[in-house]
Amino acid sequence: RIRRDLLYEASVCVDSENLAKSTMVVELYNAPGSPPCTFVRVVAKKLGVELKLNNFNLMAKEHLNPEFVKLNPVHTVPTINDNGFVLWESRAIGTYLVEKYAPESTLYPKDLQKRATVNRLLFFESGTLLSAQMAYFRPKWFKGQEPTSDLKEAYDKALGTAVTLLGDKKFLCGDNVTLADIGLACTLGVVIEGAEYDGLEKFPQLKEYYQRFKKALPEYEQVAAEALKLIRDMVARARSGQNPHGPPK
Repeated sequence: RIRRDLLYEASVCVDSENLAKSTMVVELYNAPGSPPCTFVRVVAKKLGVELKLNNFNLMAKEHLNPEFVKLNPVHTVPTINDNGFVLWESRAIGTYLVEKYAPESTLYPKDLQKRATVNRLLFFESGTLLSAQMAYFRPKWFKGQEPTSDLKEAYDKALGTAVTLLGDKKFLCGDNVTLADIGLACTLGVVIEGAEYDGLEKFPQLKEYYQRFKKALPEYEQVAAEALKLIRDMVARARSGQNPHGPPK
């Protein structure tokens, strides 16, 4: 009987923990259309973590309101508030969500060396590829200017490195999708389905990889479709001579 009681108590504890996870809502300070914000939302969707979205219009400087700056002195999005724990930087948020809510998930392997490889790829994708992509498109989107040849060269180099890192593998770390793939897909989606970049034709492997990823992780399209539409609309407004960040005329 004592053993049955212990088993019952253990099952109650497990059920209570699962209930707490299922009912916990994480606040996300979000900018619609932002690839880093999309990354966090895709990870949460895959893990079954419910998000309460607090959307900011960055062009209207809503992220500089005193309340948010007090919460995050760097005033960047995405930022989460998980029951009082505040965290920013998208890739840090992604790893945190897996470790807290789905520690057995293959998105972020427990094996030390495999996890280090995922981290390395996340750092490359966000620190090199995404940075080069934003540096290339920023003059177009914010100043109506054509990017310089140096910016194009740096962007092409980063895309080429992504091809090298992928190699002949199905996904960045092998046969399973990891956080690194979600990060790369969120960045590639901007140029494959959102903005226009002729140079992408030199990297067909990335387009093929992107399609494989979408089939393997349907949660991506469920979340990213809205963000990619915002980017397409912005590009269309810029092409027609309108303010790319304003409402269509």
